[in-house]
Amino acid sequence: MDENLLKLINGVKEGKDLSFSELCEAFSPLMRSQVTRMFGASSSEYDDRLQDAAMALYSAAISYDTAQEKVTFGLYAKICIRNSLVSIKRKEKKNAKKSNSYALAEKKLSREMQREASREKLEENEEMLSQLSSYERMVLLLYLNGHSYREIGSALKKSEKSVENALYRTRSKLKKRI
Repeated sequence: MDENLLKLINGVKEGKDLSFSELCEAFSPLMRSQVTRMFGASSSEYDDRLQDAAMALYSAAISYDTAQEKVTFGLYAKICIRNSLVSIKRKEKKNAKKSNSYALAEKKLSREMQREASREKLEENEEMLSQLSSYERMVLLLYLNGHSYREIGSALKKSEKSVENALYRTRSKLKKRI
């Protein structure tokens, strides 16, 4: 092992800041290439990922066994940096999936709340519902429960056009009433 590199690694283990700064400078091309490969050079978080790579380099220097001769420090550092960046990327993907699922759940909840509010208004306005035929009431209730025209038609053994017309008549009657 290079004597200067050995001094830097031992200096990092002893807590010497200057040693770590010099080690970072020496391994800067490796850290930059790993970050670019994983996240891209134009990433908005490029500097943050470089800091993550530097922390992985620090951890590699602390944990590297200078007595062994099978694995060079450069290879060991590269593996540590890559593994750290892979972990970060996985966490980001997992968080992105969670965010998407939360957004979808929130959207679904919002739609359900709107439907529930619509159902409550209709229940409060039984008098208005009395203006509708039994077929129109069935179509309206199924529609407010989130069923498509096709599903409603299939359930009531009517065509989609019949369902559409029933909803149109229902809207017209309710608008007059309001």
